[in-house]
Amino acid sequence: MNGWNATKIIALLKECGDIAMQYYENPPFELKADHSVVTAADKAIEQRLALEFDHPEAGSYMIGEETIDTHNEAYIQAAFKGNAWVVDPIDGTAPYSIHCPLWGISIAYMEKLRIKEGAIFFPALGEMIYTDGPDSWLLTADGKRVRYPFGSAPLNNSWPISLSQSMIKNCDFTFSNHIVVWDSAVAVFAYLLRGRVLGYVANLKLWDVAACLAFTERGEFVSRDYHGNSVSCNIGDSFYLDSESQKRWFLRNTTIFAANNEALEYILNYTSEGKK
Repeated sequence: MNGWNATKIIALLKECGDIAMQYYENPPFELKADHSVVTAADKAIEQRLALEFDHPEAGSYMIGEETIDTHNEAYIQAAFKGNAWVVDPIDGTAPYSIHCPLWGISIAYMEKLRIKEGAIFFPALGEMIYTDGPDSWLLTADGKRVRYPFGSAPLNNSWPISLSQSMIKNCDFTFSNHIVVWDSAVAVFAYLLRGRVLGYVANLKLWDVAACLAFTERGEFVSRDYHGNSVSCNIGDSFYLDSESQKRWFLRNTTIFAANNEALEYILNYTSEGKK
């Protein structure tokens, strides 16, 4: 596939969801070098996505969490210069491996380092969020299609805030909000889009957040790092992509993703990195 077709992407994600659910009751898993979890489902899903997207002879490239290290630098640079699919077969492998439903399969479409479209499927919940041109959509478990906004009670600064694993381990917070740590970026973004969390503080890899970024320019949330920079769909501006960097694929800086500017300022003022 070389170009976004929402109907085909929805069907492909549902197929991948079926693969994930086959392993879900008792998924075989192992620990990677960084002590993160990888399951048989991660590998099987990425293999299926590669069949669809990894066709350099046709100008289609794939940047995937589980297979990127199998490609040489010439392949990666060609992906940067052309059309590429950024995929995460299971974002939230840790919750998946313990049978917690807060995990998802994500696909982003990128042209010349710019994220154009994205979709995320939550098989255990039966829900999907995706972009299609200028619009964002929620596909519910009962088959209803809802255009953004997806509906929520009005937010205020007392609502929960989500933190990534690195933030909860390494930073101090002085706000009194409830803190949720789901270990799945796509799950947090789905709740952010629904207005159910105030914000998300994280430093993520490209495949963790690529599909989520497709929603940013459609007006659903705001972002800013601690140097005042927004994270945009132009990934060259926000991620380490140099092959020599030890932080390759990571965001350049810890970033706050928030429901609105007021929420962003509130979170920024109450985190250890945000204090002067």
